[in-house]
Amino acid sequence: MQAESIQPISLILNEQPIETTCFNLQAFLAEHGWIEGRFVVVINDNIIAKSAHPNYQLSAGDRIDVLSPISGG
Repeated sequence: MQAESIQPISLILNEQPIETTCFNLQAFLAEHGWIEGRFVVVINDNIIAKSAHPNYQLSAGDRIDVLSPISGG
């Protein structure tokens, strides 16, 4: 019996096309180095609350922007 291979999905991350086999937002962010710190995730023009990251499922074609606040005076 042959194991099913996971097919990657295509996404846009910070305006760059990518493919991933991470369908969970929290796992996807960790894979790209966003584990801790201050950042906001916007998917398809909707802000995703940090409390929703563990349960949010990504879909093919999602447009993801990860934004960090800029401070200064």
